[in-house]
Amino acid sequence: MNQQPSTRWRNVFLDRDGVINENRVDHVKTWDEFRWLPGALEGLRLLTEHGFRIFIVTNQAAVNRGLMTGSTLTEIHQRMISIAASHGASITGLRFCPHRPEEACGCRKPRPGMLLDLAREHQVDLSAAYMIGDAPSDIAAGQAAGCRTILVLSGRAQLDHPELHSHPPMHIAANLLDAARWLCSRPSLLPAERHASGHFTPYHPAPILSE
Repeated sequence: MNQQPSTRWRNVFLDRDGVINENRVDHVKTWDEFRWLPGALEGLRLLTEHGFRIFIVTNQAAVNRGLMTGSTLTEIHQRMISIAASHGASITGLRFCPHRPEEACGCRKPRPGMLLDLAREHQVDLSAAYMIGDAPSDIAAGQAAGCRTILVLSGRAQLDHPELHSHPPMHIAANLLDAARWLCSRPSLLPAERHASGHFTPYHPAPILSE
């Protein structure tokens, strides 16, 4: 029997580096290099309190570049989720892509593979979900999956990037807390609203090399 997307929960996908923690040019390779961005924990808690299921989707090419192991990355994520929980925030699911850009996988953003995988597992109605990221690749992945998208300026965002001009996000926020406040002030999407904007139109952007 096919399961229908759940309408009980509100759902939001988050990029990690530049949204939750500081983005490092040399990658976050150990827990000691992980630095929470200001307001990130409060933003995660606010989303949880307002009934959002939070999913993290992150490109982590450092794994296949040999700069860190998959087990180290898992440890980083376990600590991140544990600390978030201690601040009242619940992370429902997480996916990471370990591939380098040249491996041309289906999961590395701007492709929507990680979002689609989580949506299948957790019965997420993508047309009523949001994607929050700090880069054109995040916005592209969200829109390709059919989500509404929010760009935050706490990471690598460049507002003059041509990809953002061609496929702009629905909303721009200073950081995750700002985005969370905006999201929590909005009513849940009605079915008629879910396809009312061109921001939902799936598209297949040119590869954007990031992370």
